[in-house]
Amino acid sequence: MYDDYGENGFVPVTINLWESVDIVKAYARQYDNPYLIDNGSVWGTYQQTGRIPLNYIISPDGVIRYIEEGFSETTIRQVIMQWLPGPIEHDVSVRAILAPSGTVDSGTVVVPACSVFNYGPDPETYPVRVRVGTMFDTVATVSGHQPGQSVYVEFPEWIASERGQIAVTCSTELATDDVPNNDKMTGSVRVHSYDLALIAILVPVDTVDSGAAVVPMVEVGNYGTVADMARVKLFIGGSYIDSVNVPLQPGRTDTAAFDAWIPMELGEHAVRCTVSGRWDMFPENNLLTGSVWVRSSTGIEEDVRVGAARRPPTMVSGVLHAPEMTGTERPAVLLDISGRQVMDLVPGANDVRHLSPGVYYVRDKNTGASLKVVLQQ
Repeated sequence: MYDDYGENGFVPVTINLWESVDIVKAYARQYDNPYLIDNGSVWGTYQQTGRIPLNYIISPDGVIRYIEEGFSETTIRQVIMQWLPGPIEHDVSVRAILAPSGTVDSGTVVVPACSVFNYGPDPETYPVRVRVGTMFDTVATVSGHQPGQSVYVEFPEWIASERGQIAVTCSTELATDDVPNNDKMTGSVRVHSYDLALIAILVPVDTVDSGAAVVPMVEVGNYGTVADMARVKLFIGGSYIDSVNVPLQPGRTDTAAFDAWIPMELGEHAVRCTVSGRWDMFPENNLLTGSVWVRSSTGIEEDVRVGAARRPPTMVSGVLHAPEMTGTERPAVLLDISGRQVMDLVPGANDVRHLSPGVYYVRDKNTGASLKVVLQQ
């Protein structure tokens, strides 16, 4: 009230009864009005029923015009205005911002509202403005606002689109207002958004060698305002699919790493990645696509006779079976992707559990033909 009426001659005097001197000084340093300490003599003379706070309003001629135990701001303001040396003829004020406030989800539709009060002696008609963030600014008109009354003011709908902590202001715009300091109130609303996004497919890209194990990786981010668990799923060609969960705080990015992919088929393969959360409000950044080219390694390539159909690689787990031989045939050998011999094969079952998973070739020493096999764990 000192801010509102100080220029009109109002001077608040604060008298403390029980607090220490240090506490009183701490408050006194924050304001310009007098802060006093009572040793009990003033209280003994002017107390009413013994309750505090106890308020007196004294007019410029030194007469006590009002006494109140407790604090009724509306009543005290009305009495002050009656006895100010500088007259106040018009005073409307914002009492409260009612909406938006607290926390809302992005996309929520809110009807902004505030409460205004007429402290003046006459009815008033005036505009009231509300601003929410940087994108909402509108005015409503209050007509015939009676003295000593509150009025509830509503505005057109606001849709929460800006994210994070958003400023909300409400102000009266009465051109003849004698107390401009109470014309505006500021608040805030927090807008939550859920927005997980795929930023880039890191691996695989461009070209990879057939049979060389590749660890797919994707960069994912949380552009929202709420911590979330990103469920990232990756597809390569028609045979590889894997998914991982990545916890992400707001504004953070991380790398999702998947199980190894061993490319076997040569040529171009489509790569597709998706991300989802508990509730994503921006699905346009939840998908990335690309492609990768699988080339034959430089060491060895499957040799298929002209005119013969190319068959898919033989999948082997633990035991590789070599064909039986006649007395004049030489045994086959097993080569790795670089063409290095890693094992002599015997007819029948061959234990290959000691070899690393990947692409190998069975070389027939009699014909020189090679057959691709894939060792699995």
